[in-house]
Amino acid sequence: MNSPSEIQALYSKFSGAEASERLRAEIRSQVASWRWASDSMSFDEPYARELFGGPAARWLSDGRADPQKHVHHGFDAQGRIVIECRSNAREQVCLYTPGQRTTVSWHGGGSIDSVSQSRYEEGRLVAHHMHLGYRGMDSRYEYDGRQLQCSVTRNWETREKPWLTRHVFVHGADGVLDRIHLQYLDTQGQPEPGADRLLYLRLPRGETLKTVEARVQQLLEQSLATALQQIPRGEPLYGLLLCYTHEDLTAAWPPFLVWGRESYRRAVLERGEEIPYYLWAPDEIRGMGEADEHWFSDEALGEACLLHGQLMEMKQSNASAMRVLRHMLPLLESMVRQAGLPVTDDFVVAFADNTGEVDPLKAMKARLPDAHWALLKQRGLV
Repeated sequence: MNSPSEIQALYSKFSGAEASERLRAEIRSQVASWRWASDSMSFDEPYARELFGGPAARWLSDGRADPQKHVHHGFDAQGRIVIECRSNAREQVCLYTPGQRTTVSWHGGGSIDSVSQSRYEEGRLVAHHMHLGYRGMDSRYEYDGRQLQCSVTRNWETREKPWLTRHVFVHGADGVLDRIHLQYLDTQGQPEPGADRLLYLRLPRGETLKTVEARVQQLLEQSLATALQQIPRGEPLYGLLLCYTHEDLTAAWPPFLVWGRESYRRAVLERGEEIPYYLWAPDEIRGMGEADEHWFSDEALGEACLLHGQLMEMKQSNASAMRVLRHMLPLLESMVRQAGLPVTDDFVVAFADNTGEVDPLKAMKARLPDAHWALLKQRGLV
């Protein structure tokens, strides 16, 4: 499953400005008509929406297209997409031979991005190779009749050992996709123990974003009550953070817990550098090397959060997750008291972006009583 040498040669060839300009000019001369779409309409990865999320791409009338957001597609006389143009001069061209399509794409500045090659049999994608210069992937697709069973991918990077992954597609009795599992394979092509990850779940009949959000809240509340019993009681806590990832919410959904110990706070205060940041940044607290975090492993919660993430990606909005986080904070405060955890007199429960991109202090100030915030401010903690 190594990348065809042809792709590597094409990548080198079209890395040159003269060759790439000549190819793009040649392809543009073949365009017989243009049409706008919300996203790429040539991307034909099986079950792409289930794997990568987001709304399905759709065709747009010229009057409804936004050149800054949407994709302009050029068609040849045979009705095939031969070029896609995005904002900032990003372009992609498609070259066709029997049973095969080669795609070359460029960044906005004109530098090459990637070369890929897709091979088809009886109208089905059976192999895909992508070369991005320093890394790439080679995939093969296995079918039972017309139904995709799995795809196996060899991932490679310069100066790194290649690694194998497999997507397993499980269909229901009605032939509709039920689940997608991601497996990491050993050098013999066998699944690594404990490395199976559920990527997609079919939405049960009758479920909506509202009903799934409610179930996530219920299951998260149950899991939090159990998690609090596992927090060490050796010293007081100054804060308990319910953590998420702003840029890629599904990477940490369900959210996870991080707690700040009084000894850590003293060390931050003694150091005296960027105190509000270090006190409330989950990654900094976790980086101390102590067991100051808890990730939830309950299967029912994990599956509910997976469905929740899928529905949010379809809407392209994380508003539902933020509602869950805001709903949980007063409940979590009550649970802390009931659990008898030792806390400081200015203890705070808050939610925080694990990456540090979103300042947690704004939301913290909005929900804390004025006197509580004033105390934190007086002590130089916020």
